[in-house]
Amino acid sequence: MCGFCGVVNAGRLHDAPARVAAMTDMQARRGPDDEGHWSSADGQAHLGFRRLSVIDTSSHGHQPMATPDGQAVLVFNGEIYNHGELRDELGADGVTFHSRSDTEVLLHWLARHGVAGLGRLNGMFALAYYQPAARTLLLARDHVGIKPLSYVTEPGGPGVAFSSRYDALLRTGWLDPDAVRPDVVDLYLELRHIPAPYAMHERAAQVLPGGYVEIDERGVRRTGLWWTAPEDVVPDLHGAAAREATGAALDAAVRRQRIADVPLGVFLSGGVDSPLVAGTARRQVDQPIDAFTVGAEGWAQDESADAARFAEQLDLRHHLLHATDDEVHAAVDAVAEAQYEPFADRSILPTLLVSGLARQEVTVALSGDGGDELFFGYERPRSLLRGWETWERPYLLRRAVVAAGSRGLWPGKVPGKAQAERTPGGYYRGVHSTVGGPLRAELAPGLPGPPSDFALYDLDRPYTYDRLATFSRRVELSGQLQGVLKKVDMASMHHSLEVRVPILDREVVDVAFRIDVGTHLAGDRRKAVLFDLLGGLVPPGTIPTAKRGFASPIADWLRGPLAERVHDTLVGHDAYPAGTFDAATRRRLWEEHRDGRATHTQVLWTMLCLQWWGERARTLT
Repeated sequence: MCGFCGVVNAGRLHDAPARVAAMTDMQARRGPDDEGHWSSADGQAHLGFRRLSVIDTSSHGHQPMATPDGQAVLVFNGEIYNHGELRDELGADGVTFHSRSDTEVLLHWLARHGVAGLGRLNGMFALAYYQPAARTLLLARDHVGIKPLSYVTEPGGPGVAFSSRYDALLRTGWLDPDAVRPDVVDLYLELRHIPAPYAMHERAAQVLPGGYVEIDERGVRRTGLWWTAPEDVVPDLHGAAAREATGAALDAAVRRQRIADVPLGVFLSGGVDSPLVAGTARRQVDQPIDAFTVGAEGWAQDESADAARFAEQLDLRHHLLHATDDEVHAAVDAVAEAQYEPFADRSILPTLLVSGLARQEVTVALSGDGGDELFFGYERPRSLLRGWETWERPYLLRRAVVAAGSRGLWPGKVPGKAQAERTPGGYYRGVHSTVGGPLRAELAPGLPGPPSDFALYDLDRPYTYDRLATFSRRVELSGQLQGVLKKVDMASMHHSLEVRVPILDREVVDVAFRIDVGTHLAGDRRKAVLFDLLGGLVPPGTIPTAKRGFASPIADWLRGPLAERVHDTLVGHDAYPAGTFDAATRRRLWEEHRDGRATHTQVLWTMLCLQWWGERARTLT
């Protein structure tokens, strides 16, 4: 999967090579197989790279990689799945290749096409493409943001530093770990992660999913998007045709993403998405594939029994880990190191555990991430669309109807719970919010609210069915999914494991947007298309219909094996960031949870992760 970093056009940073070397060292887990550095002849650019060898594991895939004439140099992580197609086009145009690596293809592709060439890429990637003569840098990310990329501008100067890990930017000396943006801290408390383009500090940012940043000697010159989710597609796939098109697209995506020169396996849950990916992969090969599952004693959401049944039905070689207290402690230690920015989705714990399990056998794993966000798998869109016509009615009337319906007092069809909120955006904000408004005001009274341009939940009238459905999927892809992908990247890279997500392949994404919402939610089901496809691989009656999620019994862990550590972190230390949290409220929330008088799992975990990140960040400057 790899990791990279660099500094360009920072003439006043006299020790730039040493700073980049320190940033590169922090990427070691992202790339344990090889290390590379490059500096321009004029001393204006310095690049660092750590490699996880997956395709063409020979030295021919070494990065940073320059064109034969030295006019361009590239560092990049991830995979370009259609690199064979692009290689053929470039070869027909006279380009000679010296390796089988997708890096060399991408380098020549950008040399020929620049920003305009990004639209042809099908993969998961982040890249930095530098042209020494012009002193220009292009940063870019894949279409849905599977791979991370952050950057920071030089204080009072034109320099720019960038990295696969946000915390590595602290090595430049351009950031004070304690000088955080209060509005971004507020956003973190709400969402449990920091979405692009925001970052913890002023002058720092994340490249947007499907986005690019152009930089020259004056600094950041232009930002833009090379891919956006389509919002005006007229659905032309329905029923059986939709299932057939999705199955064909997923089969092609899995076939592309199985290509590797190292061992490959699959993550396996007891749900729908990962068994579908695993079963699709198994049909393409003539021997069992390694599959990996994690569970825990007393885990209410333990799907290991269902996963074991899928493994037997799909003829997979199943590896199952039941996490012990010691393994839980180790996973918590790993969270503090793996989170390159504050991140508080507690499902990172089982993701770290399953990634560690998989890395014992394979270097690449396929996952089922993206199915819920792309194919309407959550209850949220179903609630938003149920009785959608009532969204145009007065708020108080809608609220009364929902309340009456919940008590069985409304004679007609009852709309979804969403419609008890003032707006569709207000509904999504409420269900996504970790620390609700009143509690956030008590816990962190000085925060100003999220950034003024944060517009994830904005939706203007009219509230038509199609606009509500499009809005719902946009929020899931730009909100929920970004946290999921960040979690998987952090957890898998901590164990030097490459995780690929075939359901988010561009071909599958394109097909999903062509399917009418009625097919996605057929019979008031969720992601009906994926359910039906899995039903063609296993007996349909064996597929669980209740969604449990990939969570963990962390509420009990906080009171039990982790209690001493939680107390020491939240009560025994000054809170990070300084002056943000009310000490008495922090102590009260912890003591109520510890004593079983209340459950404050998510807000405690959110504060713990922020505290751990801040304490570690202070050691990096």
